Amino acid sequence: MERMEERLSSVEATLQQLGPVQVLQERLSQLENNIYSTKNMLTFDEACQYLGVSESLLYKLTSTKDVPHFKPRGKMLYFSKAELDAWLSQNPVKTLQQASQEAAEEARMTPYFNRKRYGKRTK
Repeated sequence: MERMEERLSSVEATLQQLGPVQVLQERLSQLENNIYSTKNMLTFDEACQYLGVSESLLYKLTSTKDVPHFKPRGKMLYFSKAELDAWLSQNPVKTLQQASQEAAEEARMTPYFNRKRYGKRTK
């Protein structure tokens, strides 16, 4: 009986060190995310979670060959994490400040008389 009380007290002490269940769930989800950050090749389900898209959308993207993927035996789909990152970062949207800076640079570099004018021609 005494040994049982010792075990029970050690289990209670361990549970107190771990904290509430919600904290454990958060730590578990962080560990799962870290697993994806260390892998180079992702399976189909892992790629869905990594990209944050549904299975149907990823199937559509692979069937139209919009997203880079591999089919080593013709059936299973695999994705390179580096290629997915490159695919995600294509077509960036410029901020208003970047666009205005580019427009000012273009206006400064192009001489006034060589610019295109989109109005009516005057005689």
